[in-house]
Amino acid sequence: MPASPPAAPPGSTDLSRLSLTDIQAFVTLLDTLHVSRAAIRLGMGQPQLSGRLARLRRLTGDLLFARGPGGVVPTATALSLEAPAREMLAQAEHFLAPPDEFDPRKARGTLHLAAPDYLDPMLLPRLAGRLRTAAPALALSVHPLTDDLDYAQKLGDGRLDLVIANWPDPPAQLHRLPLMEDELVVMMGSHHPLARRGLTAQAYLQARHAAPTAMRPGLRSTVDAMLARLGHTRHIALECPVFSLIPYVLTQTDLLLTTGRRFTDFFASSLPVSVMPLPIPLPSLQYYLLWHPRARRDGPVRWLREQIAASVRAPAVSSPDTYSSSRG
Repeated sequence: MPASPPAAPPGSTDLSRLSLTDIQAFVTLLDTLHVSRAAIRLGMGQPQLSGRLARLRRLTGDLLFARGPGGVVPTATALSLEAPAREMLAQAEHFLAPPDEFDPRKARGTLHLAAPDYLDPMLLPRLAGRLRTAAPALALSVHPLTDDLDYAQKLGDGRLDLVIANWPDPPAQLHRLPLMEDELVVMMGSHHPLARRGLTAQAYLQARHAAPTAMRPGLRSTVDAMLARLGHTRHIALECPVFSLIPYVLTQTDLLLTTGRRFTDFFASSLPVSVMPLPIPLPSLQYYLLWHPRARRDGPVRWLREQIAASVRAPAVSSPDTYSSSRG
């Protein structure tokens, strides 16, 4: 009789009890929220999927999914495990991909990235700097996320390579990699009375707000959608199609801007503005990369994903003064 494998030392993690197929099953169930649909997508029977889910429940000590109307509902623990699970699959995909001959120093052509303009304002400069150094003959075309941009179709047919997004429910057929999270805060002109008095939930909801122009009439922003789920609405007094202009508008108005801290940190040291905590508890903005399965083994696209992730992790630059000082 063969000897049993040695037990894992106390306090360590026995990875032999977990497989990538278990993680794939977990992520697919998160995407579909339906056991039979997840099983079909995975190419396995429902009993097999249930067995993998039971193993994950034993390993995590949590139910993970509860029955809900028309399917299943993830628990708080399942939601907290989503980002690391997706990252594990993306890293495994990268590890298992066959070696290619992509050399950024010799690469030519154009890579296409679609992204919102309310990101960290230094993300694109950092990314462009990395590309100019590592791949001087490779061009990057950045596309705005507009109403007429069918990004899923363009990812599918190759007109886009990657999309940076933070929508709650991206298309399930696209690959997704968590990129960063950003705390929501409120920015206002330093002259604003609320900058001195402090910001309460009541004052926030009674104030006038600036926001990006909606991609189409009637479409709620991420912030407004989250507020609506709590039964709140706010008065949008100004919509602007260029998000980076709004901080300058705040210096001359009584408007408030709700956005991520990465965005406000860039302007706070150079403009007469104040940044305050959001007085209504809302989740952080969750950003991720999207790409089509057709590009999962594409060397240039994989390389661009790595450069974007590295640019996100790079030290922040605090203000626009960086540009003027670097020009001497």
